[in-house]
Amino acid sequence: MTRLPGSLLIVTTSREEAERAAEDLRALGITVGLLEVKGLLFTPPDQLERMVEKEASKYDLVVLPGTYPYDLSGLGGKYVKGPEGLWLLLDVITSFGVDALSPSLPFEKANPDLLESLARRRLSEMRSRSSPIPAAPPPISVLSEVLIGESGAGEEVIARAEALVADGADYVVLAPVKSGLVDEVAGIADELRARLPGVRLGLDSDLGSLARLSDRFDILLSLPARAASSGLGWARSRELVVTAGPEEETYVEEALREAEKWGVRPVLDPIALPTPKPGLIGTIERLRFLARFRAPKMIGASNVVELMDADTSGSVALLTSLAAELGVSALLVEEASPKARGLTAEARAAADMASLALLWGKSAKDLGVSLLNSKLKTAQASMGGVEVRQEGSSGAELQLRDGTKIYVDCRDPCPLGRLAAVKDPGVASFAAVLLYRACLPWSSRWRC
Repeated sequence: MTRLPGSLLIVTTSREEAERAAEDLRALGITVGLLEVKGLLFTPPDQLERMVEKEASKYDLVVLPGTYPYDLSGLGGKYVKGPEGLWLLLDVITSFGVDALSPSLPFEKANPDLLESLARRRLSEMRSRSSPIPAAPPPISVLSEVLIGESGAGEEVIARAEALVADGADYVVLAPVKSGLVDEVAGIADELRARLPGVRLGLDSDLGSLARLSDRFDILLSLPARAASSGLGWARSRELVVTAGPEEETYVEEALREAEKWGVRPVLDPIALPTPKPGLIGTIERLRFLARFRAPKMIGASNVVELMDADTSGSVALLTSLAAELGVSALLVEEASPKARGLTAEARAAADMASLALLWGKSAKDLGVSLLNSKLKTAQASMGGVEVRQEGSSGAELQLRDGTKIYVDCRDPCPLGRLAAVKDPGVASFAAVLLYRACLPWSSRWRC
């Protein structure tokens, strides 16, 4: 049974941040006090106890931020660490009670399984609200495009759409490569409605096609703000992506008035551009400009992450976090090249990370979902009975099932060559994967 405290004192470095957590807990009937301590993270436990002793005596429990670096075990069971994000405290206490809080570790590290289950529940709740696109995050909706060639290739497009939905797309956007494919697009849309009844559909095409097919789609992409300001009766009751790229900002207000007139739900897109020119900074500046409008904002990730020779899992996570800070609640991706394969799944994880970070008021770390698919987060890891330990700045030691140890320097031309003597192919496979992950920063320079 979940055990709730009668009263608790939150000791914090920021009273403003803790106030929201306190209000949520008070709504449950819990007496909550706040005590701001400057330099808290540099205050040892014995000194801290003396500083807060008088105030702490009034409460059943004293909760410190999960980021507090010292072990509180020596102060008795009354002092515990909360989560690293204080806004998560309500979820923790109502779901698992105070017994889930530890004096030595933040909730996230003490209870990774509980955190993951909580994240799954919260994400499920948020995704049920991801359509239509919310005015502000969280949640963050994921839109994924499917190109339609001249032949239409209906079955292939439908199979691709089903795969994107399985990877986490909230919207599937059909994007014909040329105008004049109205009949093909209409047929595919009707078939997708039958096969994927819960998925929202979009069309990214020219104005003529958007107007003719608007009744078959939930969201229409994309209309420049200048064009949107001159009449939107054809898009009545639909979501419509209005682009506000360079030189278009002056038309945004007029476009929004036109959308309101016809019952259109506009989604503003600043047109994301890559670094260094024409510029990601310019994209961010346009997002800052668009923040004054209450309409939802969307950003297209592919232009940025594909035009950079870096793993898309990392670049899309960073871009999504930046965009979420600026109020973006939709992410558009297109898997148009081998490098972009799986970008929908990566965007889904990035959107979930950013959504949970905003919900719980913490950094996009230890959230129960991650994009650490390759690089190791910990100094040790194991797989299939094989272990790897990272040694020094660039070393790695493997221990095989039979106890054999193999040390490699990740800067060598081909560390994988050290596995040639491993007889068991299964063990060799696990060892190769772990070695690659431990040596990831240097692997692009290997010559095996």
